[in-house]
Amino acid sequence: MLRFRVLLRTACGWSQRMCFRTEEGFHRYFQLHRIKVMGLFHSFCAIFLLCLIGFMFVYELCYVLPQITDPHGIWHKLGWFMGIYTVLNVLGNWCLGFMTNTSVDGLLLERQYPVAGEAHLWHYCSTCQKLVPPRSWHCRLCNICILKRDHHCTFFASCIGHTNQRYFLAFLFHLSFGSGQALVYNGILNWTNKAFLVTDPLLLISQDTTQDADFNWKYTIANLFKLNLFLFVAPLFMFVFQMVMVYRNSTCYKMLDRSYDVGWRRNFDMVLGKRRFWIFFLPTIASPLPTDGTQWLQKQTV
Repeated sequence: MLRFRVLLRTACGWSQRMCFRTEEGFHRYFQLHRIKVMGLFHSFCAIFLLCLIGFMFVYELCYVLPQITDPHGIWHKLGWFMGIYTVLNVLGNWCLGFMTNTSVDGLLLERQYPVAGEAHLWHYCSTCQKLVPPRSWHCRLCNICILKRDHHCTFFASCIGHTNQRYFLAFLFHLSFGSGQALVYNGILNWTNKAFLVTDPLLLISQDTTQDADFNWKYTIANLFKLNLFLFVAPLFMFVFQMVMVYRNSTCYKMLDRSYDVGWRRNFDMVLGKRRFWIFFLPTIASPLPTDGTQWLQKQTV
């Protein structure tokens, strides 16, 4: 028994040392090859997203829509219009969000330093070795301080912050809208072909699937419906969560901090800009923000 305890302690200690060395080695490798690793990961995510959007676009409009609507009818044409409009908005907000510089270094040179009387509100970043505005935090992946940093988005290949959060919100909104539109199409297709229960595990075990000549086809469209349901729920959840953060004027980086909550109207203006919800119609709609990200009103000052 004593030998067993000694062996167990030795094994646990060895495994802990191995885990620590592995983690330390990975962290050291990541620091040395950070740009290459993140470049590959961001590229993979971008290609995956493009392939997924392209597949769903072609499948829904070229296959599902003609099955449930008259190819010469108004609903078919409307479906194509809404599909193209949604995809253009998704890709437009995605590109603009990626190209928008939301870092502290993106500010005008004179705005990268605190004005008289506001130096106490700024804090020092030991990595960048300079003072940065309030609500600005350093991102280890981007290796730079981000204005009102919310989180690092792998699909945008950059951080979501003060100047590109509107594009991220519109991106999630149109992803949810497009996935919801496709979910309706897939639901109608599965309902008319009685394919909803085809992928049920109990049904697959209890019934002889070879008797149904269309089983493989029904199985495919039923699984695509489940995939579509996930693609609808995931961006919708993120969109609702982000809208709650905007309503509270909080960020994912500091969820519980409501010291900058100055009322929902001003909170939305800080993110969406002067035109507020009009930015969801087109990514190119100009909507100037009330601040450049260096000065923030606090709840007690309103």
